[in-house]
Amino acid sequence: MADESQELPRVNWNEVFAFTHVFKSFRMAIHVSKLALALAAVLLIWLWGSVLDTAGGWTGTRALQGEIFQYVGSSARAFEKWEGRAETTRASDLVTQWGNAHSEREGLRDFFVVLRSEGGGGGHFEVALQAKLIEPNQPEWPKLPDQKERDRQVEKDWSKAVGKVEDIFDEQVERIEDLIEEAETAAKAKIAKDPALNSDAKEEAEDKLAEDILAAGRALTLRKLEFRGKIEQIQGSGVFEALKAYEGRCLSNALLAVRCGNITGGLVAYQRMMADRARMLDPQPDVSGIPAALTPVPADETPGLLFWVLMMLNGLCWLIARHWLMAILLLGVALAVWALLGGAIHRIAALHFGRDQKISIGQALRFSAGKFPSFYFAPLIPLSIILVIGVLLSLGGFLFGSWGGGILMGLLLPLALIGGLLIAFLLVGLGGGGALMYPTIAVESSDSFDAIGRSYSYVYGRPWRAAFYSLVAVVYGVICYLFVRFCAFLALAATHWFVGAGVVGGGQTISPTADKLDVLWPAPTFNNLLTTAPGEAMGGVEPVGAWLIWFWTMLVAATVLAFLLSFFASATTSIYFLLRRRIDATDLDDVYVDEPMAEFGAEPAEEPTAPAAPAVKAAEEQPPAKPESKSKGKSKGKSKAKPEGEEPAGE
Repeated sequence: MADESQELPRVNWNEVFAFTHVFKSFRMAIHVSKLALALAAVLLIWLWGSVLDTAGGWTGTRALQGEIFQYVGSSARAFEKWEGRAETTRASDLVTQWGNAHSEREGLRDFFVVLRSEGGGGGHFEVALQAKLIEPNQPEWPKLPDQKERDRQVEKDWSKAVGKVEDIFDEQVERIEDLIEEAETAAKAKIAKDPALNSDAKEEAEDKLAEDILAAGRALTLRKLEFRGKIEQIQGSGVFEALKAYEGRCLSNALLAVRCGNITGGLVAYQRMMADRARMLDPQPDVSGIPAALTPVPADETPGLLFWVLMMLNGLCWLIARHWLMAILLLGVALAVWALLGGAIHRIAALHFGRDQKISIGQALRFSAGKFPSFYFAPLIPLSIILVIGVLLSLGGFLFGSWGGGILMGLLLPLALIGGLLIAFLLVGLGGGGALMYPTIAVESSDSFDAIGRSYSYVYGRPWRAAFYSLVAVVYGVICYLFVRFCAFLALAATHWFVGAGVVGGGQTISPTADKLDVLWPAPTFNNLLTTAPGEAMGGVEPVGAWLIWFWTMLVAATVLAFLLSFFASATTSIYFLLRRRIDATDLDDVYVDEPMAEFGAEPAEEPTAPAAPAVKAAEEQPPAKPESKSKGKSKGKSKAKPEGEEPAGE
């Protein structure tokens, strides 16, 4: 007894430091069901965006190179000027490229420059190639339209003009391939018949010819890549492709900032950028008398997490403002995909965290399908209210802005400010608590309005606690993401190295030291898991093999992104449980379950084998009491008799 009294109680660190529950998110996120659903969501959204880009290419809807960043960082007037210059520049570049294609077909001088740089000049092959170019039986080139005609065709039909330039270049490539084959045959015949060459010289000349042929192939590949790069720069890219590249770069920079411990860096620069974007007139002179050199934050501070998150939001603003139809189609379908698959992920995470139970993908999808309207409209309702308030404010400005010199608008401005405060309240709540809407529905099986109410009340009720939990989740999530990405890179790099060790040669079209695997699958890097093979260096059925390799490596890279989505769902669900317990005093294991427990795979708990309490034993030994007769009225002032053997409370 003395030893037992001296035993120290165990400390439940999860209860002492509640935020440690967030660390369960990694174990929850790597669950196969969640990863499979997240991977399906990534692939479906990517596929839908690619379809929209294809349809946009038919209608000429393209994004200029660097357009999103220019839109985000420039004022409306400056962006309009930049866009005009960019349109003029790319039109003139297309006209110039059209003319270069014709001149290259006549002389092919650029090809010879690249050929010599690759070591393919100064031998029998170059002499034979030059001789083939000046033969009288060469086909005539089509006549080049003058610059005014080219300008007219570019202005009339942009895509058709690009197609003409590409057709000219394809004909040029075919002609170069024929010339290489003819020059090789002629050079071999000349070496064999040349009486001035002895056996050693002939062997050396044949080796030189073989090297020149390989150099010619590399030179042709470089010409194709150069031309393709120029055309893509002139054409621009698809809207979804541009948005994906921009958001991906911002996400990578945000993760790097968290890894370096930089959260708030660059906010001063962002504020300055937004101020320049909104400025209509020249800035007012500074009358403070304080030198600008005494600013508390250096102007060249490195952008941090919040900076890149704001830049990502501005990228969505570009999509909505510049391509509103594309935004509706893309974001509407993406939200539907996430409502179904993301809702299922949150449901699995809710049962995993609260009850440590695992359900199948089918059960999770049935739940999310039943709650699909709630999942879909939960984030849209606050946005709709903001839109309605904004339309009312715009209508008021339209009606009263020109009456009485703006006096009526000035008198009614307090009402407009109230509307602005409501918009601010909804935006802050949506930005801070929007991530808690899906966990609310998944845990409580509630509707959209309950999800909105709980998420807003939790964020506004405990803002610092919610911010702290979110910061812990972000830092921990970045560490887990880097670990998962490193594992994926290690798997791809090991596969590429060991497979490449068994491949010999076949990659001379890109480098003298490359092999065929380097052509079909360039070596992955940590920053670029999904590398793109140069199709210009392939021939025959090699593009099919390269596509198959790309498909499987794409699944690995997409799984890394799927882990981010799965971790996001797991972490936000954990934060919801913690905030609910803090504010509503609800147990962590309180999760809505409408199916039988056996359906979730939970094993029934065994009955306790501990001996019953003495009071219970005494009560069981008593004979059953006779049922009392029912009285019509309730008796007042009577206390129930204590059963025998029951000890007073506190003893």
